[in-house]
Amino acid sequence: CVSTLPTATSVIEALRPDFYVKGSDYKDKARDVTGAIYEEETAVKSAGGRLVFTEDEMFSSSTLINRFFAQWNEEQQHTIEVVQTAGGLPLIEKILDDVSKLKVAVMGEPIVDTYVFCSPEAISSKSPSISAKFISEENYAGGSLAIANHLAGFAKEVNLFITHGGEPYFQKLLADRIDPQVKIHDEKLVNVSTPRKTRFIEQFKQQRIFEITDLSHDQWQHHSSEKFCRMLKKGNANIDVTLIADFGHGLFESDVLDVLNHFEGFVALNVQTNSSNFGFNPFTKHKKFSFLNIDTREVRIAYHDRFSAPLDLARRTQQRLSPLGASFAMTTGPNGAYYFPSGCIEAIHAPAFTSSVVDATGAGDAFYALSSLLVKVGCPDVMIPFLGNVFAGLKTKIIGNKNSVS
Repeated sequence: CVSTLPTATSVIEALRPDFYVKGSDYKDKARDVTGAIYEEETAVKSAGGRLVFTEDEMFSSSTLINRFFAQWNEEQQHTIEVVQTAGGLPLIEKILDDVSKLKVAVMGEPIVDTYVFCSPEAISSKSPSISAKFISEENYAGGSLAIANHLAGFAKEVNLFITHGGEPYFQKLLADRIDPQVKIHDEKLVNVSTPRKTRFIEQFKQQRIFEITDLSHDQWQHHSSEKFCRMLKKGNANIDVTLIADFGHGLFESDVLDVLNHFEGFVALNVQTNSSNFGFNPFTKHKKFSFLNIDTREVRIAYHDRFSAPLDLARRTQQRLSPLGASFAMTTGPNGAYYFPSGCIEAIHAPAFTSSVVDATGAGDAFYALSSLLVKVGCPDVMIPFLGNVFAGLKTKIIGNKNSVS
């Protein structure tokens, strides 16, 4: 007789067995992620029977399926087993509960990701350029806006500190696409454009055709930063985690940068290299932080090193950070991430957990957002790059920053 029910409770109640036998892997009842073992034990005791466990080698059908027919490769499966040994899902749930008590500040450039969906038709008859038919256009909340949206689903309180140009379309974006739980602290700068990146996308395969940027790197050359500096100092007070998202578009320069270097408490830092700041925004310009997260290319640029192996670059960076007592994570795209706990010269590597990418835009921001909070609450070291990669992998399933990962 085979039961198709999700648990054995109703079968036990009907048959009233003297013994209900489970495999040895159920001895630790807390590791039953369904929690059904407790209901089944209650049912068999009510029937006058008892729950017993086998002592022989385990041949659980679930375990065999997961081990030999899973979607994960050998390295991914090994990482999952390490995480399970470290505490698995019950511990992860506890960690996320700890994260939910945090008060967070996010400081960085807001970036509007404008996606123009179109359909390429042919080469123009008058010039060697692609002609495409316009289909639709959408504005997404990128940069520090995206990081704040991600964290709104995890933390108790999220405060966002930005400057912008006050354009009507941007004000509408803040109203429509920023999570209501995010508290916005902003300063409008006259005649300074809000950072905007317009991408022309072939709609069917979601492939980029062309990109245009509207970025002003000299905002503090035309405006006083005094008000914004006061805002940042106030924002760093009475906060559990301060996340600095330096996209290299002129926000963190001169006096503003000096303010960051005097912050107190746990400060997480992400410094990005892109086509608009190439070579002008190394992480080495920041002097004080608790956790650094950058990618391999950003490390290479900081050291002017094209050819060293990624792990060698990561070790070099961790040694540089030793005087700060900072922990460090280096993402390597499809090859996963390395994580160095504070004071440790040996890396913990976790592979990526996605193979089909819709859009990689913002995946690094997602990794940074979650891993920063995990480091703060004392998450076991082996879980930090694992959970960061899983979160980033979920982000790659979303076009642009149209939605955040909850």
